[in-house]
Formats: sequence, C-alpha cells, structure tokens
Amino acid sequence: MTIIETLRPALSGIGAAASLANGFLFVTAANAEGQNNQPTSAPADKATALPPVEVDAPVAKRRRAPNAGAKQASRPVSASHPSKPAEPRPQAASSAVSPGNSLQRTTGLSRLSDSLQSTPQTVTVIPRLVIEQQQAATINQVLQYVPGITVATGEGGGGINGDQFRIRGFDASGDVYVDGLRDFGSYVRDSFATENVLVLKGPSSQSFGNGTTGGVIEIESKKAHLGDQSTFEASAGTGPYGRGVLDINKQINDTTALRFIAMGNGQDIVDRDHVYSDRGGFLGSLGLGLGTEQSLIVNYMHQQSVQRPDFGVPVVSAPGVIGKPVTEYGVPRSNYFGRESDRDSATADVATALYKGEFGDWLTLTNDTRVGYYTRDLKFTPALCASPGFPFPSSCATDVLAGNLATPYTIWSVGGTKQVSHGGENVTTATMRFDTGPFRHKLVVGFDAYSQHATTNFYLPSGPEPAGTLLDPIFANSPGFALTVSPGNQLSATSWDAGPFMSDRIWLTPMLSILAGVRWDHYRVDGQAGASPLATTTEFASPKASLIFEPTTHQSYYFSYARSFTPPGNNITSLSSTLGLSQAPSAANLQPEADTTFEVGAKWGLFEDRLGVTAALFRVEKNNASYTDQVSGIQTTTDDKVQVQGVELGLTGKLTASWDIQASYSYMDSKIIASSISPFTPVSAAGNRVPYVSEHGLAIWTTYDIAPLLPNVPGHMLVGGGLNCRSDYYLNNLNSMVIPAATTIDGMLSYDPNDRHHLALKVTNLTNKLTYSSAFGNGYATPAAGRSVTLTAAIKF
Repeated sequence: MTIIETLRPALSGIGAAASLANGFLFVTAANAEGQNNQPTSAPADKATALPPVEVDAPVAKRRRAPNAGAKQASRPVSASHPSKPAEPRPQAASSAVSPGNSLQRTTGLSRLSDSLQSTPQTVTVIPRLVIEQQQAATINQVLQYVPGITVATGEGGGGINGDQFRIRGFDASGDVYVDGLRDFGSYVRDSFATENVLVLKGPSSQSFGNGTTGGVIEIESKKAHLGDQSTFEASAGTGPYGRGVLDINKQINDTTALRFIAMGNGQDIVDRDHVYSDRGGFLGSLGLGLGTEQSLIVNYMHQQSVQRPDFGVPVVSAPGVIGKPVTEYGVPRSNYFGRESDRDSATADVATALYKGEFGDWLTLTNDTRVGYYTRDLKFTPALCASPGFPFPSSCATDVLAGNLATPYTIWSVGGTKQVSHGGENVTTATMRFDTGPFRHKLVVGFDAYSQHATTNFYLPSGPEPAGTLLDPIFANSPGFALTVSPGNQLSATSWDAGPFMSDRIWLTPMLSILAGVRWDHYRVDGQAGASPLATTTEFASPKASLIFEPTTHQSYYFSYARSFTPPGNNITSLSSTLGLSQAPSAANLQPEADTTFEVGAKWGLFEDRLGVTAALFRVEKNNASYTDQVSGIQTTTDDKVQVQGVELGLTGKLTASWDIQASYSYMDSKIIASSISPFTPVSAAGNRVPYVSEHGLAIWTTYDIAPLLPNVPGHMLVGGGLNCRSDYYLNNLNSMVIPAATTIDGMLSYDPNDRHHLALKVTNLTNKLTYSSAFGNGYATPAAGRSVTLTAAIKF
C-alpha cells in the first residue's frame, strides 16, 4: 500500500499536460471518482441479477462489511451540487420478478467501467432473469431477441465453426468474450454458467483488440458470492426435451465462498428429423476476499456435447434467380439431408482467474487470466440444390422452380473437421481517478496479451454415396461409405497478439466530457498448411473518441468515432480451411480489413429511472471486406467496400409497477459500395445489399404480474411473451440467395408463490411459423423448431 501511495503523484502526472496553463498539478481524493464494483453477496431476489451503476460521486475510503448483502444502487452526484452525497436509487415494488432498467448497470469490465447510461455506444443487455423467462438454453437462443444479430448455428449446432454470429452484418466469430476475455473454442455454448449477456455494437478494437467490426458479445459468467443459496431447476418438453441444472453456493467464512453448478441437457428438435443435441457440463467457482478491497475469483468450466449437426435444407441456386430454401417451395421442413454418420462431438475446459484490487479511492487494478483447451470432431454430409450444379451437374434448382420437388439433390464432397485447440490470455488494467486543475479524469491503461494454437484435420468422404430426392432424402449410410481424415491436408497454426491500450475520460465541465483512447496491436500467425509453411504479421492502431453531454443524471447524449482492424487469420480456431489463411501472406485482398464507425445517440432514464430509453444513429464503413463461408470455412477473397447505416431504438425496464418490457428496433440500410471481380464474385456486386443484414428488426419481450389483480393469490404470477420480427436478408454479396422475412411469437406463464418455489410454462413459436434459425453462405438454411412446449419447475433450498 505504501508503494502505491508513493507512486500516486507520478501516476497522476500522466494528465499534467492538461493543466500546464495553470502551472500546477492538483489531485484530491475528495474529488476522485469512486467505484463500487466488488462481487456481491447472494441476491435477495431476482432483481439483483443486474449489478448497479458505479458511483461517480465523491466517496470516502471504505471497506464494506463482509455480510453486507447485495450492493445498494446509487446515483451520481448532481452536476450542480458536487458536494451532495449520492442517494439510494428507489426500488420497484415488484422487483422480485423485474429485470429492471439495464442502463443503470455497468458492463462489469474494467476497460469499460462507466454505467451503460454513460457509455457512448449502443449496448443491449439480456439479464439473467430474462434468460430464465425465455428458457434459453444456449447463447444463440439468448441472442434471438437482439435485432441486428444473425446466426449460423442451428438448434443441432450446425456450422463448421460452432457458434457463428454476425453483428450488423459483420462476422463476429472471434468476438465472443467471457468476463472480458476471449473464448477461443469452436463449440456451441450452453447458458447454464451464464449470468448476463451484453452485446456492445460498433467497432470496439480499442477496448477488445482485433476484430469487433460489428461489435462484441460479452458473456458474464456465474461466480461464487457471499451468502448460502442453492437451487435446482428441471425442465421437460416436446421433442422430447429434458434439462436439469443444480446450482449450489456456500459461504465458507466472512470473505470466502464456493459455488458449484451442474447441467444435463437432452433434446430432439421439434419438426426436424434425426436432429438431437445432448450436453453436459459443470462450473466450479471459488471466491476469495469477497466484499473487501481485494478479491480473487477462480472459475473452472467443463462442457461436453454430442449432437447431430443440422445444416438444414438446401437453398435453390440458379442463374438469374433469387433462390429461397427448398422448404419455401413445398419441401417438408422436417426433412433431414445429412446422413446417419453425421456427428458433432465437442469438449471445452476453461479456467479463469479474476483479480481486483481497490487502492484508496483513486486506483483500481485488475488482472484477468484465462486458459482453455478445446476439442471438436465434426462429420457432416451437406446437400446442394444448384443448377448447373457444383461439383457435379444437377437439374435440382431448375426442377424445383418448375414445380418438380421429387428431384435428386447433390451431395457436396466435403466431410468435416477434427480439431484440437488451446489458448491463453492475460489482461492487466489500471483505472485511475484524479484531477488536473479543474478537470476530473478517469484514466484506463492496460496490456492485453494472448496466444492460441489449433491443429485441424479434414474429413473427406469415400465410397458410394447416392443422393435421394428432396421429398425422400436418404439418411442411412450406404455400404462401403466412410468419412476419413485426409492425409497431408492438416492445418496447424499458432497466433500471438500483444496490445497495450489507454483511454482517458476528461470532464471539461460537470456536464461535458471527452472520452478518447487508442490501442496498438502486433499480431502474428505462424504455421503449416499441408506441406506449405505460412506466416503473416500485422500491426495496427485502433483509435476511438467520444463527446458526452450529461445535462442531468437522467439523460446523456454522445457522438462517437472509432476504427477497428481485422487481420488475416484473426481467429484460427474458426478458420477451418487451409484456404484463406494459407493465402494470407501473398493475397493483397486479404490484407487487414479496416472499418470506421460514426454514432450519435441519446439515453434517458424515465419514471425515476425505472425505464430506460435509448436511440442511436450509426454508420459503419468497411474496406477490404472478406466473407467466410460457415459450412466450408473457406474465406472468400474480395476487395469489397461495404457500408451499413441505420437507427437503433431500445426500451428497458418498467412501464408500470407490474409491467416489464425489454424492446428494441433496428433499421439498417446496407450497401456494397465497391466490388472487385474474383473467382468468388464473377460479376461486380456494387450496389447490392450486404449479406446477413436485415433491413428491419423488432424484438419485444414483456411480462405482466397479474397476481395483484387476483384475490387470495400470493407471490407473483407473470403472463407474457415475445414478438420477434425480421425482414429478409441475403446470403451472399451477389444477392442471389435470400432468407425470407419472418415473425415469430413466444408465450410464457410463470408462478412464484414464494421466494423458494417457481413454476413456468413456455411455448416457443406459438403459431408454428416456418422460419429459419440460421443460414449459411454456400446455400443452406436451418428451419427453426416447430411449436415447442416446455414446463419448468425450480426450488431454492
């Protein structure tokens, strides 16, 4: 502690340039910004799933009582009364079943430690309570109510690269983070260990490193906390579907706790023949120093899964025709076009250590580390419906367009991958709060270093493999058919990244502040593609700048600028083909993708901040764009320049004491500004829409507590559901394949007679709508499950 206090004037001197005109450097603890971001004790009710907003007000040095319970949310001090103490935030009467106004929480990340209301970026929060209400078992199901996100992950885990997301149309396969650290693996992520999910939209390289063109998916994991709390939840439903989660948290002493979570999941997908998804996993968490100024949380997560990958149904592909999935022409959505040997087995073992220290009121240090080991064995036999056909001549598409559905499809001669990967990352961050003359600062400096390695082998089919017809596909393996590892086609690669970063938020006045920062990255990939060595090195700087105006504690306005870069081979566990990475050193059109974003937005807290409202206008421009096919893993080489611009609106919190809502709308106007001719793009795509971008997206999740309206009904009884509307989107830059627009409706009814028991009924796809949960650029679309009913019961003990 003595060393830290001795260094304090020197560290504060980083901001001295801002006050040279005044001739002195002035730092006071009384005016420094405080933080209250330690792990909480056991939640008193479900509302405490969201951590409260940080305190920007003057605070005294403190040490919280170990058994203080959940944190008390508080408001920043009034801008016009800087000495006024922070006041407690009012709590809603029905907070036990309310997710609350998410603008009043933080990201939970040291690199972005302001409240979401003060963060100059569009952020969508899916809190734990909403995840439970929607009974979302995987992360892609959690994200289904976030407009602007499209996925290439079917219910059975389709896609050669596991979870594949696109944010505002831009690939986010390497932009999934857990507790602020990269999740390197290629697998379908179950939500059993998930507390909250945040989607930070817009380029975020300054905070997170390479990639992040469309944004970042941040998963906050469950952790040990003070207080004893145990729950068991069991679900059963159509499919059939069965799931159980046991969650035990035990406080060991005043500052130490242990947590253990176990999960088992078995599911057959409704209205999809032969598709199943079985998973199991557990999370162990140890919390040390909880409720004190220095804490350490250590998590270990294991997940394994065995499932049949669902690449869905072929999309019609023919010259001069905008093709749709064959199910749009009358093929039953239950038809499965893979084979009996199709299998997807994956494991993930991940250990994480999160240290946080608060030294006085001015300095917070964090040191976060993750190491992970992943395996995946994927076998599949995708089908095509193209004319003239690839790789073999076919009349499938022309037959379908002529009304003949009893036509043979083509089996593509690829077979899958077998991959072993591991990676590690460390992020060290210092957050300093100090004054230079009249200006208040929050300075964040840190260093991010990670490495990952992947060894990938490729399966190729051998032996007879006759195709069936669209109406009668062949599922059984033919005698003599096999999928074998292709010799001499192994891809082995190791990547390293080192990135120092810094940002400073300076309050020019109590209402007006500037946030500016930059990160510099050195990224290198070395490896072997078959018999050919490969190597590529990329260096780049990612700046950001924002102007933030907060006239009151209930409203904020901002303008932001940011740049991000995506180097070749930025996520080697997802680049599951020797194509792309092996070309990176020599292909000019696989130079780093560069993108720029401009965003102007506003955030308001209404009804004493019980309801949060957001609005933003944005434009993202990307140069040297490339596309990665989610089935083959082939990285399409293009020189496209693309632009996505639009508006996003959000609503989160309580409309009345009993009525909660989480709603968002996005309008995205996308356009390919420039396009080059290549084997993948034989004609110019200029003027076309950007693939995977829906022009309109609307998502609403709402519940109403009807218990107060019913005589002699204790507790809470929620009636609610969700509406999800999405306009059509294209699968390629030539706009020759399209996924139709769709609107789906979900319904739910839950009853909590007391704080120990919970019962819920959920109906997904209430109208049994034919729609698609994901799509793949090479011509596949996965039909979403038909109407599904799930009953869940939980007990707290």
